[in-house]
This record gives sequence, structure tokens and C-alpha cells, in this order.
Amino acid sequence: MMEREIAISKTQLTAWTESLIHMNHHGTLVQREIEAGNLERASHLAERARKRAWRMLNELFEHGAEKPEGYCEPEAKG
Repeated sequence: MMEREIAISKTQLTAWTESLIHMNHHGTLVQREIEAGNLERASHLAERARKRAWRMLNELFEHGAEKPEGYCEPEAKG
């Protein structure tokens, strides 16, 4: 199968870069909060990173990224 090229704007690439920087920063802060015993704050920061990662993942799929083998959509809570 021939791969097709997809043009991604510099603005979109910059937004993804910023998201990765934020997720990395949140991970660092989560570790610090766990070490300090602030589990509630660590949980809050981890959730912020998770939401940002999920949003970025969906943006990548929208731009043509293939879903990895074994990937499953999360079940809707209801």
C-alpha cells in the first residue's frame, strides 16, 4: 500500500508541540506531588495530562494517523 503525504500546518504542529511540552511538565509535577504526599493534587495533574493526550490523539486520527493494532475506543459510560 502506498503511503499518502498529508500536509500539516505549522500552526497545528506547534499546537501538538505545546501539548507534548505540557504533558511532560504535568508528568514531572505529578512525580513531585506524589513524593510530597499530595496525592489529590497529583491525581488532578495526571487527569489534566490524560485529557490533553486524549485530545491530541484524536487530532492525530483526524489528520490521518492510523490506529495502532489492538486499539479500542473507550466504552461510553452511561
